[in-house]
Amino acid sequence: MNALRRIHLGRVRLVLPVVATLLAILACGPAPSTPTPPFQLGTMAVSTTEPPTAPPPPTASEGEDECSHDYFPSDVGTTWEFVGTNSMLGGYQNTVAITVSADDGFIVSHELLDGSGTFLLAYSCSDEGLTLLDPFGQSSAAVAATSEGSATVTTLAQSGLTVPADLEGASTWQQYVEWEAQGGDGTALRGETTFNYVSRGVEVVTVPFGTFEAIRIDIEVRTTMKGQEVMACQNTTWVAADVGTIKGEQSCGGIDDSMELLSFDSP
Repeated sequence: MNALRRIHLGRVRLVLPVVATLLAILACGPAPSTPTPPFQLGTMAVSTTEPPTAPPPPTASEGEDECSHDYFPSDVGTTWEFVGTNSMLGGYQNTVAITVSADDGFIVSHELLDGSGTFLLAYSCSDEGLTLLDPFGQSSAAVAATSEGSATVTTLAQSGLTVPADLEGASTWQQYVEWEAQGGDGTALRGETTFNYVSRGVEVVTVPFGTFEAIRIDIEVRTTMKGQEVMACQNTTWVAADVGTIKGEQSCGGIDDSMELLSFDSP
């Protein structure tokens, strides 16, 4: 994909260690005497046995296509293939594709790094830019691989942008997510995650697919519970015009990951 695609791919990896940590805490903590009351704006169920519910498709709208973005192609059939190395999984190759597209949003299918399946992510589009909906839905890739059990991660509230409309003119931006993680025994944890984005300007980057002038974006992700930080992750991604993500590097929870664009196809 594009900037979003790269950021979005980076955030998939960033969220995985966060959810694994939550599962470990849930496994060790006592169940509350009174369940946390529901307050749900969007929910993504995550478990070791059931696949996550697919997000609803965007609805077609009249007028200008707000999803058009120089650094995030969103036409149906657009496909990216990446090759990478993960300190936990080793070498991998995975595919990302746009499966649904409309004027006000689109859906991206991601192949899990271990090749065991796929999961879907939905984006909304506005004049301000692109926003990944229910960000912790992408945590499904981690839960299936952990031995700590299963959890349901619910987005309670969110604000901000994932990719601003004018990416070339942007310097810093942010997305904030309030969430709840509930274990199978009813134990619940609430927390907040903030994605801090900083554009570092244009760099010349060479990957298997070619050499590009790409915008470098550094992402710091901080997760807190009860005011205390429980996880901090760093991610750098490079995005090229009309292509999207071409390279990414990440360090989170003791797991390092790097990937480069192997092929790209757009209808």
